[in-house]
Amino acid sequence: MIPLLRLFATAVTFLTRLPLARWSYAEPERLAQASVFFPLVGAVVAAIAAGAAWLSLQLLPPALAPWCALATAIAVTGGFHEDGLADTADGLGGGFSRERKLEIMRDSRIGSYAGLALIVVLGGKYLALAQLSPANLFLALGLGHVLARWSVLPLAALLPYAREGAAANKPVADGIGARQVIAATLLSAALVAAAGWLAVLAALVSLIVVALAGLYFRRQLGGITGDTLGAANQFVELACYLAVAGAQRWT
Repeated sequence: MIPLLRLFATAVTFLTRLPLARWSYAEPERLAQASVFFPLVGAVVAAIAAGAAWLSLQLLPPALAPWCALATAIAVTGGFHEDGLADTADGLGGGFSRERKLEIMRDSRIGSYAGLALIVVLGGKYLALAQLSPANLFLALGLGHVLARWSVLPLAALLPYAREGAAANKPVADGIGARQVIAATLLSAALVAAAGWLAVLAALVSLIVVALAGLYFRRQLGGITGDTLGAANQFVELACYLAVAGAQRWT
């Protein structure tokens, strides 16, 4: 198989449950190279979620379309990013020292902070999407999923990995640098360009969220972990939906 297609399959296998593992690379270094395709994986997830929303609009009351889109995206990704959000919320909410926060984040059990974070973020995404016209709903899904996957790269490139030792995600995070960020940014721009000024708005909002998340993770943990990257992903996705909803309200 062509190496670029194998890298894309590697990105898909890492971020979703789609069955492309047989064509993907297994080495962590290859995953760092494949990270440039994360926004394209976001576009694939968005297309599947938009398809579910469209089908729902044909068969069910309109209010169920956003729910179908969110549920489908979670099924496709296996709740990968939501799990990171939950672990991050428990760690940062329940720990006082950096070491204790990182220890809590390793615990697979869900705590009250995790539950509240999931309710707030998923509820916010549903409510924002529920305000949109069908056309803007599809645009918002594309913007949210593409830019959310893009957000991983600047955070991984600019911040150190917070955990000590050979953690599974460390070689991946360490392998993401300026080259990957630039390539992923150009790919993201190409993927969302059709949204016009809404893409510019969503990109600006995403940059702000990434900057704030990076500062917060640096202060709380000394850097990023795989869980915090998942949390940032969810914050960016929510911010994009809110931006589109706000733009629709005021235009």
